Amino acid sequence: MSTEPRRVAMINSDGKSAPTVADPPGVETTLHDLRLRLLARTPYEHLVTELGTLDAVERAVAAGCDAVYVDTFGDYAVDRARAATSVPVVGAGEESIKFAATLYAGFSVVTVWPRSMGYLYADRLRSTPGGERCRGVHHLSGDDELDRVGRPDGVKSRMRRQEADVLTALADLCRRAVAADGSDAVLLGCTCMAPAADAVAAQVDVPVLEPSAIGLTAAHAAALSGTHTPPSTGVARHTGLATGLVDACLAAGGASSPGTDDCEVCIVHPVPTDHQQKGTT
Repeated sequence: MSTEPRRVAMINSDGKSAPTVADPPGVETTLHDLRLRLLARTPYEHLVTELGTLDAVERAVAAGCDAVYVDTFGDYAVDRARAATSVPVVGAGEESIKFAATLYAGFSVVTVWPRSMGYLYADRLRSTPGGERCRGVHHLSGDDELDRVGRPDGVKSRMRRQEADVLTALADLCRRAVAADGSDAVLLGCTCMAPAADAVAAQVDVPVLEPSAIGLTAAHAAALSGTHTPPSTGVARHTGLATGLVDACLAAGGASSPGTDDCEVCIVHPVPTDHQQKGTT
């Protein structure tokens, strides 16, 4: 009987330095950075975001992983990846919505991102079993926050630094969401909110659920069990196309394309083809 650990490829959409939860016995999680990144501000940019994610998935599968975990509430390219591989593919949004709906009669989603990105939440809630139990989606920021992505004064950087004012604002929004929706729990609406989750939860009277940890825990279980969600639209016959397109984009100078986001996580950004990080757990 093999003693080799089951390998989870964590698609590092949020640019984390380590996974959000420790590996259980028999599992090894490795971070896989994206070579092509673009913040999905609108459905237009969303297409490129999915392409970059699918490229990372294809490369992780080719490297021999036993499960793929896409660390984003938007579940970028999850359905497309399931059509291209027989290994389990897990998304943070899908898993955390199902988790919240299983435990609570009603929940609210609270996100740092503006209302203009609400299309992402509408899609995930509409297409995921249990999404109907979400009683409201609440947005902390205005559109001006999108221009601060990756900057020291941006909300992601401020959450990482545990700045009291942003933690207080998030906790206040959670409390107002619960009061407005009559919810039993709050589901944080972005995996980038993981650094703020514990501090916010300490200020809120209902459970505050963190999607990155929920999704990765589900991916661990999927790797151990080998559970695969079959595609609903058939199996892809021409796999590898995403990687080929990203190769062509980077070769053509995609890293310096105009109009991209000034962010270490969200710009169109090439990384070495062998860049992988073993998670610190």
